[in-house]
Formats: sequence, structure tokens, C-alpha cells
Amino acid sequence: MIERRAAAIGLVQSPNARSSHTRPTPSGGGAAIAVAGALVGLYLSLSGGWVLLAITVVAAGIALLGFLDDLFDLSPAIRFPVQAVLVAVLVVTASPLPGIALPFSLTLGGFALGVLVVLAGIWWINLFNFMDGIDGIAASQAIIILLGAAALWLAQDSTALALPLLVLLFAVVAAAFGFMVRNWPPAKIFMGDAGSNFLAMVILAVAALTIANGALGYAGWIILVSVFLVDATVTLVRRLSRGERPWIAHRRHAYQQLSRRFGHRNITLLYAGLSLLWALPLAWCAQARPDLQWWLVIICIVPLAGFTLWAGGGAATE
Repeated sequence: MIERRAAAIGLVQSPNARSSHTRPTPSGGGAAIAVAGALVGLYLSLSGGWVLLAITVVAAGIALLGFLDDLFDLSPAIRFPVQAVLVAVLVVTASPLPGIALPFSLTLGGFALGVLVVLAGIWWINLFNFMDGIDGIAASQAIIILLGAAALWLAQDSTALALPLLVLLFAVVAAAFGFMVRNWPPAKIFMGDAGSNFLAMVILAVAALTIANGALGYAGWIILVSVFLVDATVTLVRRLSRGERPWIAHRRHAYQQLSRRFGHRNITLLYAGLSLLWALPLAWCAQARPDLQWWLVIICIVPLAGFTLWAGGGAATE
């Protein structure tokens, strides 16, 4: 329906300074993922309790914010505070989160950890949106990350398959698969901020709750999302180092630079391969060997950072 009525409701995306496309294309299709996921979440919350209801409300709220941004191009002064509140609600819902061991027998926990996780969550939501710039890449990464997390979880606790949170995860994956049929290169419709916000928040929610219940660790999750995380972060740091304003639209992420040379399909598949064949096995190792987990984070991230620099992520020119 959105694809057919996109022009009437102002959801046709024309090529701009950020986009990697050359023709106007309907946008906002990711709203279907959000609606389907929210309906399943509400149904599951009847038996899953207030935690699942809170996750559903927060994810639906961030999707609504994204949909309004799709329509009206909201100011960062509006978006960031709302994102902060919604992420903070999620962190409180998942609390208490386990502390992070630091050198010299110190532990990061309590309020300080909560603030750090909120800031990281805001960055994750925005970077996921930044990385939704070529056909199929955001939906495919969300599917791989969520299914990867489910596989790691079930590998150590097969009874988790019956948990409402895992059922919601599979429902969101199914919705993302359905959307990707129309978003696979060459895309007939784009995801839009509603879809990218919703998927990012669902990933964040699954991460927070599995960390809180001990099913997965911080290091494992950092590795799982590392392909998107490193591209966006290295690009941002390079731009900030030149004094560029981070909220100004651009198309100089590594995946965008590469897509202009090799095409959308090839780079979407490349990033899927990096997540499946590089990040996921290392995340499994981090779960299996917690004594090595932070070394494995370094082993994962350093080559990805080198790849991003080689591809021109954050370079001064396209």
C-alpha cells in the first residue's frame, strides 16, 4: 500500500547529497516491518508480561518518530531527545545490566554504565539509519544480526526457543525478509527511517535483555554488529577530524564508496558475507571463551577498520 500511495503521502525519495540512487523511488516501506513487529509484540505481551510490552511500545515509538522524520525531515533537536528518552526506557526495562570489568580491578556498573549504554544506544539507532543507504543492506544486516544472536542463544539454551522474546525476534526477521523482496537490488521501495529505527531498536532490545539475563555478553554483541558499527564510526571520526558537522548529509561511508564502483548488489552481499563469515564466528568464539572475549573484539574490529579506511570511508572526497 505504501509503495502504491507513496507519491500521494509524500514518501518519494529523490536523489540527494546522501543517497546512492539516481532516480526518485518510493520510501517508507520499512513501516510495514514496524507494524507487523509491533502487532506480534502486543500479542505476545499478553503472555510475555510487561517487559515485552515495554519493548514493543519503545520500538513502535521509535518507528513513529522515524516515520514522521520521513514525512517532515525533523530537526536533530527533536529527534535526539526523543531517541534518548526511548533508549533510556529500554535500558531501565532491561536493568540491572551486569558490570563491565575494567583494568586495575575496577568495574563499570550502576548509573555510569546505564548512561554509557544509553549513549551507545542512541549512536546505534542513528548509525543504523546512516548505513541504510544502498539497496538491501540494512534489512539483510538486521536479519543476519538477529538470527546470529538467536543461534548463539539457542546453542547454550535450547529451551529459549519458547520464550516470547525469541518469538518476537523471529517475527521481525520474517517481516524483514518480506520487505527485502521489494528492497533487493534494484530496489522498488526504500526502507525509510521508520523501518531502520524499528530494526535498530529491536536489535538493541534483544541485546540489552540477553546481556541482562546472561545469555550473551557485551563482547559478543559488539562483534555481531561490528560490520555496521565500524564503517559508521570510522567514517564519523574521520569527518569530525576535519571539522565537518556530523548531521550534514553525505555519501562517504565505505559501503557507499564501494557501491559506486561495484554496484549495490555486490556490496550488500559483501557486507552480508563479512557478517556471516567474519563477525558471527568470532562472536561465537567470544561466547565460548569469555577469557578472550575482548581480545576477540580487537581481532574483529581492527581489520574492519583497515577495510573501511582502504575503501575510503569518511574520506574528504567521494
